[in-house]
Amino acid sequence: MPPKPRFTKQDFINAALDIIRESNIESVTAQAVAKKLDTSTRPMFNYFDTLEELRNAAAKCAREMYNARAERGLAMTPAFKGFAMEYVKFAMDEPSLFRLLFMQKAENSDMKSVLDSEGHLDRVIDAVTETFNIDSGRAMWLYENLWLYAHGMATLCASEVVKFSREELAEKFGVLCRSLLMCINAPEDERTRIVPQSNIKIKGSVEDYIKQG
Repeated sequence: MPPKPRFTKQDFINAALDIIRESNIESVTAQAVAKKLDTSTRPMFNYFDTLEELRNAAAKCAREMYNARAERGLAMTPAFKGFAMEYVKFAMDEPSLFRLLFMQKAENSDMKSVLDSEGHLDRVIDAVTETFNIDSGRAMWLYENLWLYAHGMATLCASEVVKFSREELAEKFGVLCRSLLMCINAPEDERTRIVPQSNIKIKGSVEDYIKQG
């Protein structure tokens, strides 16, 4: 009977994840993984034909970890808010993994592609339509703006610039959603689309916006 392998496939994936946490995915090399496990490079290639295969397995594992967080958020009430909070919390708890999954250069630069690539678009849209009783088109508009805000906060956290408590996240997303719903229900206003220029003069005041909302 051949001897039982000292390391499992998951051991190598976990070692790669630890290296990513300490640096980035480019730092995952056969030598670095072997050093992390205090072994030679040979055992790794019993499970992976190439280094790229190991890196892909680590990225897949990071995605599964994120998906578990997203599902936890979507199981909360309200689901869209829980989802947004867990997105930012993942960036705080796993900054390097967040950067790996959501801060890489992408070929598709439109918002629909970005939201599709996150992986929970349909679930979030359903949550928004059910919570606010609005149609899918307006739900998509709300989610796009919610995601831009959430991603900005998450990027700050992943860059280790700032951290938020759960209470702060809940309040900020609550204020944002109230504001977006006011915009959905307010009359169309041409000032929304004004491109700032040195010679622009804007009529109206904050009070005008409040009255319209």
